[in-house]
Amino acid sequence: MKAAFLTGYGGNEVVTLGEVPDPVVKDGEVLIQVHAAGVNPVELAIRAGHYRQLMPLAFPHVPGFDVSGVVLQAPVDSDFQVGDEVFARLSNQTSGAYAEQVAVAQNLLARKPSNISHIEAASLPTVALTTWQAFFERAHLKARERLLVQAGAGGVGTFAIQLAKHVGAQVTATAGTANQAFLKELGVDRALDYTRERFEDVGPFDVVYDGVSGDLTERSILSLAPGGRYVGLVRMSDARAFMSLGLPEPVARAAAANVAGFEALAASRNAEFHGPLTRPDGAQLGEIAALIQDGIVQPFVSQVFPLSQLAAAYAALATGHTRGKIVVDVIAQDVSKA
Repeated sequence: MKAAFLTGYGGNEVVTLGEVPDPVVKDGEVLIQVHAAGVNPVELAIRAGHYRQLMPLAFPHVPGFDVSGVVLQAPVDSDFQVGDEVFARLSNQTSGAYAEQVAVAQNLLARKPSNISHIEAASLPTVALTTWQAFFERAHLKARERLLVQAGAGGVGTFAIQLAKHVGAQVTATAGTANQAFLKELGVDRALDYTRERFEDVGPFDVVYDGVSGDLTERSILSLAPGGRYVGLVRMSDARAFMSLGLPEPVARAAAANVAGFEALAASRNAEFHGPLTRPDGAQLGEIAALIQDGIVQPFVSQVFPLSQLAAAYAALATGHTRGKIVVDVIAQDVSKA
C-alpha cells in the first residue's frame, strides 16, 4: 500500500512517499481504509528523535495518530461493520495514520459524525481527547468557573473554547491581533490580544488551559485564583522521565527541576499543576462525536495537504501560527494543497 513514512530521525528530509507492506490485522482489530489523517505537533518531536528512548522507532516508520476512514474488515463480534465510517486516535505504540490502510484496536474507534467530512473528523481525535481529559479528569471544570485558554485560535484552543462554553464556563482566550474576531465567533466571553494585553490583568482564573507553556507557564500559574488548576503540556518532576525522552542527564535534571518548581509554585498558591497525557479512548470519542452531531462543537481545519506533501504539512505546522488544524487527505493524493 502507499504511505508517507520516515526513513530515519531528522527533519523534512526524512519524509518520503512510497510503498509499505499492508497492515497485519490482529485479533480484536478493525481494518480501516484511511480517508484523512490529522497532523499534530508531537509528530515533529517524534520525527526529530526526541522520544527515541521512550518510543524507539523502526524504519521505515509510518507516523500519524489521528485517522478517519471506512471499515474494510472487522471481527465477527465487533460493534463495527464493513462500510461503517469511523475515526480514532491511534495508540502511541502503533501510529500509522499516513497510509492507505491501518489496523486499529476496536476499543479506540468511534463512529464518525454524519454531519462532518472525513477531513474534518481527522482533525479532531487528539485535540478533542486531550481537552476532554484535561477538563473532566484533571481540572474538573465546572459551570461559571473562569477559564483562560492560551492560544485559543489553534487546534487545541478552538475545541477547548467550544467545549468549555458547553460546560458553562466563563472563557477568556488569547490569540494574536488577526484572530481576535475569530475568537469572538467561537463564543469567548473575552478575547485577549497577546501582543497588546496581559492576561494577568483580567484574572484571576479558576482554570488555565495552556497549549503554549514555555515562557507562559509561570505567568499562567500566577494568574490562578486560590484552589485553581493549571493544565499544561508537560508534567514530569522526575529527571529519569526527561532522560527517557533522550535528553542528556544535565539537561534532564534542569528540566525536571524547572517542572518541580512549577509544581511547588502552584502548591504555594493552593493551586494544582497538571499535564495532559492524551489517552486514546473510543468511548470518550463517541461522546465527543455526539456533541458534534448535535452541532454543539465543530471542527476547524486550516489547511489540507495530499499524502505526497506530508513534509509540506509538517513545515506549515512548524510555523506555530495555524488557525485550527492541518489535515492530510490520504484519498486525494494528487490534489494540490488548499
